[in-house]
Amino acid sequence: MTGRTIALTLAVVLVLTVTSCPRLGGKEDRSLLKVQEVGVLQVGLDASYPPFEEIDETTGEIRGFDVDLARELARRLDVEVEIVNSGWDGLYDALEANRFDAAISGLVYDPWQTDRVAYSISYFNVGQVLVVREDRQTIAQVSDLQGRTLGVELGSEGDVQGHVLSKRLRDLTLRSYSTPAEVLSAVSQGEVDAGLVDAISARQFIRAGGKVRIVGEPVSDELYVVAVRLEDKALLQAINAALVEMRDDGTLVRLADKWL
Repeated sequence: MTGRTIALTLAVVLVLTVTSCPRLGGKEDRSLLKVQEVGVLQVGLDASYPPFEEIDETTGEIRGFDVDLARELARRLDVEVEIVNSGWDGLYDALEANRFDAAISGLVYDPWQTDRVAYSISYFNVGQVLVVREDRQTIAQVSDLQGRTLGVELGSEGDVQGHVLSKRLRDLTLRSYSTPAEVLSAVSQGEVDAGLVDAISARQFIRAGGKVRIVGEPVSDELYVVAVRLEDKALLQAINAALVEMRDDGTLVRLADKWL
């Protein structure tokens, strides 16, 4: 066992001791120890959501943001990773049936599912972000939208947030479009002063050479998380510790830059 594994294990032991619940339902929580003994972290996902998970048509291998994240989590737990391709609709059922140890598949934190799975801290926020044309310097945050025109996708969360802002900011005018791509094009062409779109659409548009940039903090949160079985608290604690390390050392930013 390496120093990193020992440190993560000790962190788990400390948390369980402080919370006075070293056992769950009379059984010792061996979720982390089991993964370490087997030497493999099994991660379930649905490989149909690029760029987070998809099947490479050339090699047949599964690739994407979540695959790289799973590999890095396993590395920091000093184990190998095994990717299990599972249907989206049955992902939680497969997790509960012990087909894999954790689900990493663009899962959004869902309070309605917390009675059957436990969620990690967030590793990516896909919420609505404010975008402006690349050369525009007068809008740096939502408070600068007063008297401006804001593009939104009709019926989206951006549309909802836009209407909230229009009630708070004087003379803010909303202009609706059918897709995030249309909103982003309108921003780049100067049809609107700014746009509200999800972070993935914004990043992909910029990656493709779109002349816009993201400004300010996310306007809304839609947090991607890792899911484990409710009883696997030790494994969850280790995953959270690794995610904190990845956040602090810039790994999560680098993964986002690579895939988005």
